[in-house]
Parts: sequence; structure tokens; C-alpha cells
Amino acid sequence: SSAFSMSRTDGRKLVAFAGTAIVGALGFATIYLPFMADRDKLRGLFEEGEQSIPEGARREIQAILKAERESQQRMDEVVQQQQQYEEAEQQKEKQKASSGSMWSSFRRKQ
Repeated sequence: SSAFSMSRTDGRKLVAFAGTAIVGALGFATIYLPFMADRDKLRGLFEEGEQSIPEGARREIQAILKAERESQQRMDEVVQQQQQYEEAEQQKEKQKASSGSMWSSFRRKQ
């Protein structure tokens, strides 16, 4: 047991070192890691706004947004026309139903 002989002071130093290491690790995780997690800031990509977007990319984005708006307008027009058509069909059905019996079209004209 001579290989594992540790004095009481060596044990206290070991515990103090372990406690310091834990506190240091927690401090590191609390203070330094939030900045590391947002790596865009480290790369210099944190500038917000129009200045950070290259001109070519900005034009491309505007063209895409314009195309999406036009597509949405066309879809709205198609949906509106379809609703109008369905309303007209419903009106025709109501007029047919209100014109009399459902057997009236099978009766012989006299």
C-alpha cells in the first residue's frame, strides 16, 4: 500500500484543485461559450441591415420577391374567379329548384 500512500494535505489539495476546475469550467461555459455559439459574430457577419447584403444578391432577392407577389396576385384572381363561378352555379341550381317539381322536366308538354 506504499504506492497509494497519500497524506491528508495531498487529498485536500486534490479536492481544492477539483473544486477550482469545476468553478473554472462553469465560468468558462457561462461567459465564453455564448460568444462561441454565435459564430457569425466571430466571422464578422453580425452587421444587420442592407449594407451587409451584396448588390447582386439584393437585386436577386428583389426579383424573387416581385415574382412571388405576382404569382400570389394571379392565384388570388384565379380563386376569386372560381368563387364567382361557384356562386353563379349555386344561383342556377336555386333557380332550377325553385321552378317547380323535380319531375316537371319529365312531364309531357301539352
